[in-house]
Amino acid sequence: MAKVGLAYDLIDLNFIDGSPLDTLAEFDTKETIMAISRALEAGGHEVIPLEADEKFVDKLTGSRPDIVFNLVEGHRGECRESQVPAICEFFNIPYTGSGVLTLALCLNKALTNQFLHSQGILVPPYQVFETPNEDIHLENDYPLIVKLLHEGSSMGLSRKSVVKNEIALREQIAYVIETYQQPAMAQKYIIGREFTIGVLGNQDPYTLPITEVKFDDPYGIVTFCPDDEVFPLLEDRFGREFVQDLKQKLIPKKSMCPADVSHELAGRIVQTAIRAFKVLGCRDWCRVDMRIAEDGSIYVLELNPIAGIAPGYWLPNSAEVAHLDYSAFINTILEIAWARIHANQSGLHLPNRAGVEGEAAFEEG
Repeated sequence: MAKVGLAYDLIDLNFIDGSPLDTLAEFDTKETIMAISRALEAGGHEVIPLEADEKFVDKLTGSRPDIVFNLVEGHRGECRESQVPAICEFFNIPYTGSGVLTLALCLNKALTNQFLHSQGILVPPYQVFETPNEDIHLENDYPLIVKLLHEGSSMGLSRKSVVKNEIALREQIAYVIETYQQPAMAQKYIIGREFTIGVLGNQDPYTLPITEVKFDDPYGIVTFCPDDEVFPLLEDRFGREFVQDLKQKLIPKKSMCPADVSHELAGRIVQTAIRAFKVLGCRDWCRVDMRIAEDGSIYVLELNPIAGIAPGYWLPNSAEVAHLDYSAFINTILEIAWARIHANQSGLHLPNRAGVEGEAAFEEG
């Protein structure tokens, strides 16, 4: 039995404090943390809760877990996802997932694109804006999508994010910079099918079944949607009218796993995802988002090395298609990390998981 420190950010509506609601996008609910804790306990491990608050360092050093299962995305700073891994490294405590540098790179969309492009992986043309009045170098690439430079989980995205002319572009850039106090990135919007795929492993990474994200609108995008458990909290704080208005603003989407794709396209999606995973130096697990243009070209949109893994989210759902139930999926991540950490040491093994079948590697949907 391993002593596993579960590091997480818990949703607290006080974090909003005048900020946009999607400030909560990368924090977890109590229900999610409980589900992951139960999964790890079902794998035979002792779980130590380590909420990433001002007492995190004391809790970490006081408990000295064998390994930290890291879900923390941080509260502030352009490298916020790297903070807990950096603390763990300082105290020589191993942790799951990608390292300090990779997490910093993947949180910066421009740097991610630069690294991918340098290795021949297609990314949509883009431009970073520090102010809304800068010269535009994407005049021939409309429609464009305006994103936050340093955020994930669809933060900053709405129905107004896809723009088709300069006026709308500058208005959205100004909104993003003023509202979120960080640069904006405009990028060519790829019209076509959208896919997301999980990658697991290290030396020989493999993929989970491919998920397709479907939209009714050809300009549909994935926007922030609170978990079901959050809506009652929002209603208690802001009222029913606020929640109803929020639900009306959501962009309808649905997902299909395994995706209905040809053997040839599945192979190219898998190859692209694994190449991107390796180029950015990801470890243990990651989710890769991409779009297929009308000419069949595959464009990588984003890598999320701390993707959402609450029950019902895309990664756990695709794992289930691969015959990994929720507990098996969570413990697979832990075991992959443990094997990486102790690759050069003998006699160090996590205990067998009771009642869990062996891992299944799927290389196409």
